[in-house]
Amino acid sequence: NTLIKRYGHPSEVIVELARDLKQSKEQRDEDNKRQADNQRRNARLRSDIATVLNISPERVRAADIQKMILWKELSVNVADRRCPYSGVQISAAMLLSEQVEIEHILPFSETLDDSLNNKTVAMRQANRIKGNRAPWQAREDFESQGWAYESIIERAKQIPNMAKRARF
Repeated sequence: NTLIKRYGHPSEVIVELARDLKQSKEQRDEDNKRQADNQRRNARLRSDIATVLNISPERVRAADIQKMILWKELSVNVADRRCPYSGVQISAAMLLSEQVEIEHILPFSETLDDSLNNKTVAMRQANRIKGNRAPWQAREDFESQGWAYESIIERAKQIPNMAKRARF
């Protein structure tokens, strides 16, 4: 608590576990490589976000980095990065505004899955309509907005990550 009062809340906490001791040298090297790749990716994203928001890289929030990662997962083609539910195209500037939220595809309250595989970015309005339900449970409410469930499935098919795509 003293550290939090003095320096503020930490942006991340890293816990190293003893289970890593059982890994072979090759496995440890692979983990280290993956972590270094992620750190380079995050530094690149931090710089990109700072440019879009016209702020210093130190002021970029971890949530904005996560938003950017999830946004890039929507499609390889920037023009096809759309809200999975409403189909509204999401630009980089829009992504970093209050209009777009990180959303659990399957409700966290039911799955306890807080992984990136269970998250996407969606327009705030679509997230409110979906609520604490799976996409197929909210399909009638989506349809009443003019968002055909078949279109939602077609947009989900563009997501390269199979585990994420299956959640729709």
